[in-house]
Amino acid sequence: MIDCGVIGGGIQGGCNLCCNGRVKTGMATRQSHRRSPGRKRGAEARANSDLTSHISSLGLGSVNAYQKWCREHGLSGALNKLWQDRRAERALVAREAEGAITDVQLTRHLEQLGFRTREAYARWCREQGQSEALKKSDSQRDKELSLMTRLKSEEALNRRRRQSRHPEETIRALFRSGAPPDGFRNPWLEKVAQVYEQTSKRDGDALLRMFLLAASACGDLLSVKPAVPVLGDRPGNTFIEGLGALARQSAHWIREPEAWKTKARNVLQRFGSLARHLLCQYGVPPFMDAAFFEPNPVLAAPYQEWFRHIGMGSNIRTADVPLRLTKRMAHLFLQAPDGFTIPNALRFGQVLGMGGSEPLLRALLETPLGDSFEHEPFWISVIQFFVNHPMLDPDLVGPIVEYIQSQKFAHRENEGADGTVTYEGPPRPNFAMKGRSVEKLIREVDAWHRELARDSRLPRRTWAPSGFEEFEMPLEDDPSLKWSVRELLSSRDLQEEGQAMHHCVGSYGGNCLKGKTSIWTLRVEDAEERTYRVMTIAVSGKRVTQARGKCNARPRGKPQTSGQAGLERRYVELLRRSRLVLREWILQEGLTMSNY
Repeated sequence: MIDCGVIGGGIQGGCNLCCNGRVKTGMATRQSHRRSPGRKRGAEARANSDLTSHISSLGLGSVNAYQKWCREHGLSGALNKLWQDRRAERALVAREAEGAITDVQLTRHLEQLGFRTREAYARWCREQGQSEALKKSDSQRDKELSLMTRLKSEEALNRRRRQSRHPEETIRALFRSGAPPDGFRNPWLEKVAQVYEQTSKRDGDALLRMFLLAASACGDLLSVKPAVPVLGDRPGNTFIEGLGALARQSAHWIREPEAWKTKARNVLQRFGSLARHLLCQYGVPPFMDAAFFEPNPVLAAPYQEWFRHIGMGSNIRTADVPLRLTKRMAHLFLQAPDGFTIPNALRFGQVLGMGGSEPLLRALLETPLGDSFEHEPFWISVIQFFVNHPMLDPDLVGPIVEYIQSQKFAHRENEGADGTVTYEGPPRPNFAMKGRSVEKLIREVDAWHRELARDSRLPRRTWAPSGFEEFEMPLEDDPSLKWSVRELLSSRDLQEEGQAMHHCVGSYGGNCLKGKTSIWTLRVEDAEERTYRVMTIAVSGKRVTQARGKCNARPRGKPQTSGQAGLERRYVELLRRSRLVLREWILQEGLTMSNY
């Protein structure tokens, strides 16, 4: 034991130093602990010790809500709980949240697989050797989705095979249920369903008989390819739609379809044989088959009536045709080429029956007169004028017809300074052919072309593209030349094209604006990047109706008229070679050419 006195040099001083110092040191230590900041606690610690923090961690807003939650979960509603109890409550909330997320993921997974109930999903998993547990990892669910996709693809393939191998069963199922079968994907079945929906219940039985006959005796008739080549790829021009048209004629059938037999190999000839079996006692020219592939009911009804009229032995002259036919015209009508449309055949009989030449006929078929009989009493005087002047260059027939149309029937559009458009009546509504000379008429056409090219009153209109693609290609014999086909989309473009090419393409503005016609320019660019206009092309529907060079020259390789004789030899060669480019573009877009 240490003596205080010895250390401090005296009892009094030593005691003060030792005892008082020890006491003072302890007090200072306690004071320093009170002044230091408290230790920071985490969120979990606060929730364990503080009721408000605990309630917030559970996602509740009040004590009452907390007590209600406890009762719903079979827990004590006491507010003073141990920290272990509060941690257990938070764990319960976390498990519930995790379960909710799992339910959402499971629901989405079932929707992706196409199941409505968990029982159906579990049964499928059992059948496919998959785990029946509902809680699965992302990789397990991805594997199940891949498996379902593969199974559906195999099922669709098998279904298409069954539909192709047994079309009669598929067709019967469609007519029986009134709806397409499951997995309805074959194009011909889609077209069958479309025709079925468009056919009345009265003709439903006849339509079923037609389709079953086609499926059993001639499967080629169940095709969506164009039936009549000259009509192109347009609505109504498939054999399935043709069978629908025959079914709608069931009231006029003279024989049962099941008794039909044919040895024809060509599918169009087979269809014609079936149509004649059902509706005819006498022969009908093959071009009349187009009557059953006309999408416009206003035209289809009379065409099919003419088919029956001829097939029952009556003369076409006594049918309700839109022009007056002589005996010779009626005879020539029946001899029209197979590739003609029905309006073409009527013009064929009319023009040749009036004494016109075949070149005149070809020229007229390139004009609107080839497919239209509007204002026929007047136009027959125009045709008679051409017949009476056989030495008139056929290349002038088209421009003359366009000029007469613009003078007698076309309304004129004028654009004012403020952009407003006004309409005027035809310039010469009383225009007539009586007493006209060829020379004067040609001068009027030339003057009209020049006026059309410089007329500033024409409205500057634009229109939407036709939907056909533009085209570029080099020719193998001269890769330095770059050929292109571009669409003209404004009246200014047409005006510039007409000025450069010396023809009347500017008159097509109205038809382009209405979407009836699209105009294209075929050009070539040489190695020095100089561009030349070579040909102007007119397309109506999906049919090329005009293809002319400068001064209405045809792409034949040499000038055809005195007006074209001044064309440069270089241009004539380009025009001749442009036929290859035109053919390639037509093939690319699936277009057809006019008969002439």
